[in-house]
Parts: sequence; structure tokens; C-alpha cells
Amino acid sequence: YNIGNKRNRRSPRMTQTMETVTNYKDLTVDPLAHSVTRSGQQVPLTPKEFALLQTLLDHRGRVMTRGDLLSNAWGYSCTGLTRTVDVHIQRLRRKLGLEQEIQTVYRVGYKMH
Repeated sequence: YNIGNKRNRRSPRMTQTMETVTNYKDLTVDPLAHSVTRSGQQVPLTPKEFALLQTLLDHRGRVMTRGDLLSNAWGYSCTGLTRTVDVHIQRLRRKLGLEQEIQTVYRVGYKMH
């Protein structure tokens, strides 16, 4: 194994997501600057909140289970940590004023429409 010749293990989709600014209503998410603005005002998010928001936006319109969100946003495959997803969703809704936009799908997960 030659460390100097590491392949880029990111998929083309992940690379594209990391470089693309996402606009959703009056929200702007810039992954390269790791910044989120709402109506032109900067909204500070923790790295986990940012990853969760990015995941929800990338999968807009689809229901994401808590396990899917843990896997995509955190890189965890453990299903015992699902409560942490609920807490982070609650914080995102409050910080960004997205109470209506991030929907709870009872006994399944969350969806951003």
C-alpha cells in the first residue's frame, strides 16, 4: 500500500455536494465556507447540525430514517443513537425557523419538503 498514491475515495456525488451552494427558500448553504445564512443573516451551526441540514437538503422530498441520517450525516451505523437525531432536528428547526419545512414522519424519520 503506497500512501503517496491514495485514491480520492469520495464519490462524484459527494464531491459535487461539497462544492455546490444550496439555496432553499431564503436559506443559503455553502459547504466550502461551512456557512448557512437565512434572509442574509449568518446562522451559526455546529458541524453535526450542518451535516444533518446538508443531508436533508440533498435528499429533499424523501423520507430519511433516523438510521439513514446517522449514516449520512455522522457516518455512524449504530441504531442506538437515534435520539441524538431527534435532538439535532429540534435544534435545526429552532435555529433556522424550519418548523414546517422539516417534517416528522411518525415512526419512520424526517423529510424536508
